[in-house]
Amino acid sequence: MAQIFSILSLIISIGYYSLTHAEDYKRTVITDPSISRRCELLTETRKEKIANKQRILAMIERNKHLQTITPENKVTLKKKLEVNLGHLEHELTLTLTQIQYQEENIVRKGCPGVTL
Repeated sequence: MAQIFSILSLIISIGYYSLTHAEDYKRTVITDPSISRRCELLTETRKEKIANKQRILAMIERNKHLQTITPENKVTLKKKLEVNLGHLEHELTLTLTQIQYQEENIVRKGCPGVTL
C-alpha cells in the first residue's frame, strides 16, 4: 500500500513539474523578429493577390453581362469585349498561379500559425 501511495505521489509530482516547466518554456521562447516580418510580408502579398483575383472575377462577370446586352449590330464592340474577356481570363490564370506560388512559399518558409 505504501508503494502505491509513493508511486502515485511521484506521478503527481512529475505531472506538476512538467506543467510548471512547460509554462516557463512558453514564456521564455524567443521568436525571431525577422521571421515574423518575412511571414507577415508573405501573407500580406498573398492577401493582395487574392484581392486582385476577386477584382478580375468581377470584371469577367461584368464583361459577360455586357456581351449579353450589347446589340447584335455593334460588331466591333462585341469583338472588343471578346478580346477583353480573353485578356481577363489570362490575367486570372496568372493571378491564380501567383497565389499558389505565394502559398507554397509561405509553407516552405515555415511561417508559424498560418492557416491558408
